[in-house]
Parts: sequence; C-alpha cells; structure tokens
Amino acid sequence: MMPLEFSFLEKLNLVQARLRREINFRSAKFEELVHLDMDELDRTVCPAIVLAVSRSCGDQGQKSDVLAAIVQLIYMANQVHKLMKDDDDLAEELRQFPVLVGDLLYGKFFLELCQEKLLPFLAPLAQVIGTMSEGGISRWLARDRNLSPDEWLKIIEKESAALTALAARLSAELADVSFPVRHQLEAFGLELGMAWGASKQCLGKNVVLSILQKANDILNEISSGTQLQLQPLREVYHFVAKQLAPDFYLHEVGS
Repeated sequence: MMPLEFSFLEKLNLVQARLRREINFRSAKFEELVHLDMDELDRTVCPAIVLAVSRSCGDQGQKSDVLAAIVQLIYMANQVHKLMKDDDDLAEELRQFPVLVGDLLYGKFFLELCQEKLLPFLAPLAQVIGTMSEGGISRWLARDRNLSPDEWLKIIEKESAALTALAARLSAELADVSFPVRHQLEAFGLELGMAWGASKQCLGKNVVLSILQKANDILNEISSGTQLQLQPLREVYHFVAKQLAPDFYLHEVGS
C-alpha cells in the first residue's frame, strides 16, 4: 500500500473512519459478511474526488465529508451486488446474501442524506445508481461477445465513470461554484473514472493514457479560466495516474 499524499488527507481519513463505523454491525464486521476485495483505488478514488473538488473550490464544510462517504457507500453497494453468484448448486441463502448486504449499504447512504439534509441530491444519486445497473446489465448481455474498446468504454462510462463524474459535480454544487465550472469538474471526474475502468478492463496502455491526457487537459482549462486552487485536484489526478500508468506519471513529474 503506497502512502497517500493529499493535502486533504486528514479529512479523507475521517471519511474512511466514518465508513468503517457505518458498515460494521453489532453481530459481525463487514468483512465477515462479504469478501469485497478492494485495492487502494477502490477505497480512495470516489471520496478523494469529492474532497479534492471541495477543497479546490474553497468549501471546508462538513457536508462535503458526508457526501464523500455517501458516494463511497454507493460504490461499495454496487461492488457487493456484483458478488452475487448464479451457480446451480449454490444454496439460495448464499445466492441472495450479497444482495441483502448491498441493499443495506444503499439504505445507509439514504439515511446519511436524510440526517445531513442533503435530500436535494437524492434524485441525481438515484439516477446514477440506475445508470450503474444499466452498465452491469450491458456487461452481462455482452458476456459471450468480443467487444471493441469503444464498446467497452460505453459500458465503463455507465458502470463506474458516471459515479465519479457525479461525485465531482455534486461536490462543486455544494461549493456553489458557477455552472460552467461544475460542468468542467464533472468532465474531469468522468475522465478519471473512464481511465480507472479502462485499466480494470485491460483495454491497453494507450487507451488509458489517452483518457488521462483528457483529464489533464481539463485541469489546464480550469486553471486558465478560474481562480480555483487546483492542487487537491492535481493530487488526485497524479494518484490515479501513478496507480494506472506509473511510466506516464514519472514522465509527467519529470517534465
């Protein structure tokens, strides 16, 4: 596990501690209920995008911390649902258990929305959950086909990038920045999610590098057109680039 070098690391640690409290139960820890194998990107990208946008936009409020936890709960719930097996010899309780745990995580995200008076975000968050499910259905329907990279990217956009894009947009909305900047930040979140998904799908180094370059171009556009402090966003960008394409990251740092 590599050390995280974020200027908002203290807030990220608080969000992750909050998540650990939320996903543990009286009778068992989350890890005892389902085996969800998450790497550093899985644990970090979604909440880090929220916190980086918040910090860059000058928003230090608690609601962004809550939003970071909510977005991560949605991501985890979606990942847990993917654990459901359809083996003929699998007991029904084992077949359904990931669905129950995933639904519990969705319920916790809704509770957080209510408690922190973030209900105006319910509609876009519910919509992105539907979009992610559509992506999962598209993947399942394509399971016996050889898809082109472009076809895979369309699925990835729904499955994961839709969430990272919304995470950036809602965080920008909380910070009350202008609509053009919100759209730019949403586009940045989308490209990070696309690069992440393309790497997971093993679409090739060139595809991942091309998407990362788009994300970097968006940051440069924001830098030239606004007074935002982009260091937190660049930290997240470099974190993702270092994980997905170490050679590209080292070249950028050295240039």
